[in-house]
Amino acid sequence: MSELTRTFIAVDFDNPGIVWKIQEIQKDLKNSGIVAKDVEPQNLHLTLWFLGELPENKLKIVLDEVRRVSFNRFEVKVRGVGYFPGGNRVSVIWLKIEDPTNTLNNILDQLLDSLGKKGFRYDERGFTPHLTITRVKYIQDKQKALKKLQELRDVQLGQQMIDALKVKKSVLTAKGPIYSDLLVVKAGGALDDKRRIG
Repeated sequence: MSELTRTFIAVDFDNPGIVWKIQEIQKDLKNSGIVAKDVEPQNLHLTLWFLGELPENKLKIVLDEVRRVSFNRFEVKVRGVGYFPGGNRVSVIWLKIEDPTNTLNNILDQLLDSLGKKGFRYDERGFTPHLTITRVKYIQDKQKALKKLQELRDVQLGQQMIDALKVKKSVLTAKGPIYSDLLVVKAGGALDDKRRIG
């Protein structure tokens, strides 16, 4: 049986100013009684498509199709804290991503077209651009936590330049996921293939 690779397509967030502000928000949330597993600075990313566990042949198709995606460098704005699922229930805390050029949706449309023809199915909930920063374990004081989330609703974190699209591998461990790049497609079409697939 071939090895399965837990795979997703994403863009990274590594602007030092934004990363620092995220770490401050994570501390702020902890001080508000939210017990959680924070996303580490090196793991901050926006997922365009989570593909799940793929056998070698399907992973090769994904890599081949992602290589063909075309886009130019673009900038997104990071602002405002939100959470899933909503209301009084808080399980994932994230940041809103604004994409004035609509490039993220354009990239996703290319992927939906090419991978859709190859039998891949997208999450029926659709695409909401967001950057996960914290996964909540439990909340000590629900009212205090919700008040803090409300205060952070319009916080401004800055702008991130996106110049690469990545196919990533996720290995789940007891300490959290470990991500590595399988393929990097640079804006303008340059490739950095991290893995040789026969």
